[in-house]
Amino acid sequence: MTEPPKDLTEQINNDTVLASCKKTLIILSSILLALTFSGAKITEANTFIFKITFTNPLGLSSLMLLAIGYLLIRYNSLSHLYVESFQKQWSEKVISNSFYRNYDHHNDIVSGFIPELFKPYVDLNNERIKRESHDFVEYDLKTQLFFNAYFYLTIHDESGPSEPIKIYLFSSKSRFKLKYLAAISLISYYWLIEQFRHRESLELYGPMFIGFIAVFCSVWSRFNSSI
Repeated sequence: MTEPPKDLTEQINNDTVLASCKKTLIILSSILLALTFSGAKITEANTFIFKITFTNPLGLSSLMLLAIGYLLIRYNSLSHLYVESFQKQWSEKVISNSFYRNYDHHNDIVSGFIPELFKPYVDLNNERIKRESHDFVEYDLKTQLFFNAYFYLTIHDESGPSEPIKIYLFSSKSRFKLKYLAAISLISYYWLIEQFRHRESLELYGPMFIGFIAVFCSVWSRFNSSI
C-alpha cells in the first residue's frame, strides 16, 4: 500500500484554515441533519442577556442551507490541492491495472482498454512508435466525475513531447459498452479502496459528503412536504 507523502500529511494537519472550515461545515451539517430527520424545530434560543424567539423556523433552516452551501464551496477551494495529490496516487494505480494496459514483453505488443481507446488517433503497436519512442509513451487519467473521466496520452520523441491526445471515457460508451462499464467500475473500486486505506483521504472527502447529504435531505424533505 502506497502511503501519502509525509510532507503532504503534515501540510494538511498544519492547515488551520482548512481545519476550521471543516469543523464548522461538519457541525452545521450535523445540526441540519438532526433537524431534518427528527422533525424538530428551533423556535427560541436563550442567551446570557436575553431570549430570542424565532417566528419563522423554516427561515433558520434556509439560512443554514445557504451557510452550508458557502462552506462547501470554500472547503472545496481549500482542499483542492490536497485532493488532487491523493487523486493522482490512486489514478496511477488504475492505469497500472492490466485491464487498462498490458504489455507483452515477449511479443512486444501493448494491449488493453487504453490502446483500444486511442487506436483511432494513434496505434501504440505501430513499429515506428515502438522503435523510436515506446518507452516514452505517457498516460494520465483525470477523474473529475467517474463517468466523465478522461485519459491523456503523450508521446515523447527526440523532438520533445507531442501534443497530448485527450479522450473522454464517456465517448467510448458506444464503441465499448461492456468495457466502458468495466472501466467505470474499476475507477470506482480503486477510489473506494483508497478512502478506507488512507485516513487523510477520508478526512478530506468526509466533510463534503456530510455537507452534500445534509443539503440533499433537507431539500428532499421540503419537496415532499410541499406535495
